[in-house]
Amino acid sequence: MLSIKNCGIMLEPQMGMTMLEVVSTARLVERLGFGYLFRSDHLLPTDNRRGVDSPECWTSLGALAASTTDLRFGPMVTPIGFRNPALLARMACTLHSFSGGRLQLAVGAGWYESEYRAHGYPFPPFKERMSQFDEAFSVISSLVREGRADFDGSYFSAHTDCLPRPDGKVNVIIGGRSKPLAAMAARRADEWNVFLSPPETYSLLKATFDSALDGRSVVVSETGPFMLGRDPGQLESFARMQASWLKSEASPQETLSRLKARDAPVGSPEEFLEKVGRKVDAGIERFYFQLLAPENTAMLELLAETLKGGV
Repeated sequence: MLSIKNCGIMLEPQMGMTMLEVVSTARLVERLGFGYLFRSDHLLPTDNRRGVDSPECWTSLGALAASTTDLRFGPMVTPIGFRNPALLARMACTLHSFSGGRLQLAVGAGWYESEYRAHGYPFPPFKERMSQFDEAFSVISSLVREGRADFDGSYFSAHTDCLPRPDGKVNVIIGGRSKPLAAMAARRADEWNVFLSPPETYSLLKATFDSALDGRSVVVSETGPFMLGRDPGQLESFARMQASWLKSEASPQETLSRLKARDAPVGSPEEFLEKVGRKVDAGIERFYFQLLAPENTAMLELLAETLKGGV
């Protein structure tokens, strides 16, 4: 049975949140009983808007570590092209130790070319990014799991200890919707996170993932949007609020239709739970619900109530 402790909230601060909003939302998420809070690691808004706040990920994670006590938190996901992998591992171990073992380290190969170019980072083709990711993951996993890396590759090298040592195991997550990343997660990660996908796409990725497991136990999680309301009127109101926050001209009906077309959990609490239940039956064990209008605390509270079985 799905528990609220196996669920979390995903924030997109690059879309205009302030640091204070990130921290206050995390505190609310913790008070409501969720187990996890993730935030994106983007350097620019991902809808091509400019001139809005986009607080840097790892700086804000330090604030979250200091502002919460039980909530597990992390990036979803950190592109390895932004930071040297040995440095990233040390950052992760430092936060994990400081927070009492709560950091979740989710890494990926990156996808948003504009933010790479804007900040002077190279953005090679996917095949090369995968080769870089493979090497980076070797460095990161050695440092966070074993405390030392001795590695020389074509892109990265590291010969160092990782101190402070992590306070307990760091949960290492690989996020991605490609077959190579799904297979790599099965072989080397503690958790595979897939962004919301149509059922047929997820089934193909899950088959690749399952075939590569070789007896390992790896958690499967999903990140994606949702829309929840007690009745059609509230549902439309929440859809309108989300469109306004995202500066979208979509009508509530258009917003809801697009979400349903993507197989997102949408509707009343009962409809929401039915959709999530089907996803659980398909092998998804954890859910990180994307809150695209963080000011909508009423929907966040309804989500918590729904997951606790109070509706």
